[in-house]
Amino acid sequence: MFSELKSEGYTQVKIAEALGISQASVSGYIRGEHEISPPVAALMEIRFGYRKEWLLNGELPKKVDQISKKAVSEDVEFARKILKDPELKEILQAILELKKSERDRLFSVIRGFLGKG
Repeated sequence: MFSELKSEGYTQVKIAEALGISQASVSGYIRGEHEISPPVAALMEIRFGYRKEWLLNGELPKKVDQISKKAVSEDVEFARKILKDPELKEILQAILELKKSERDRLFSVIRGFLGKG
């Protein structure tokens, strides 16, 4: 995928700017030093059309046909907020690693704390 973006004229710097991440992170993805996270995969789907399911799990098809501009804008802003806050990013990553039953219990507590449960 990165080689395809390169052939389309994207540099590591341009990819990083489009995703709102560092060039060093893009370089690490290209070299295989770390896996693409779910928030970055979502951004790559939005910005470049590569499906997050393909990026994360290898599920075909590789690219999306069309994405709603409103949904793109909302998803990009949400993902950027997460990526810009290291503590939030760390917590969300830990939540994603919980078993479903543990997540359900945590969500119940959070909803109660927010007065929504």
